[in-house]
Amino acid sequence: MAQYNIHHTCGHEETVQIYGTNVHGERQRKAEWLESKPCRDCERKAIREETLTGAAELTGSDKQVNWANDLRAKAIDDIKTKLAKLDTQYIAAPQDWKAAQRKAGETIITAMLAETSAKTIIDHRDNLVSHYGAVAQQAAK
Repeated sequence: MAQYNIHHTCGHEETVQIYGTNVHGERQRKAEWLESKPCRDCERKAIREETLTGAAELTGSDKQVNWANDLRAKAIDDIKTKLAKLDTQYIAAPQDWKAAQRKAGETIITAMLAETSAKTIIDHRDNLVSHYGAVAQQAAK
């Protein structure tokens, strides 16, 4: 168990506790690996910005907007992850079912990106996917 000062590629510095043995230099390799990437906060921010590209601007206080954007980005990332696993987890499923799942996922993502109210996203934070699935169905009618 040792603490290392890590200088990330983004320019931030942090002290990290690295656990495990160091018989073969494992801790030093992990410290070098951590230094070869941006810090967690910058990495999360980059993923959030990438996920929310083309999203509608949210209305609300700064705190609400930040929280709602975090919720929205996480939900969209979860949907994209599940859609990417369709072919590997549901090998025996019919192709038309997989296509319908992809279409439904994309329409939910589109509905989430079109939302302009931070309050709505925060109010439905426990069931964002089902809420925007219903919104997408209403819009299709």
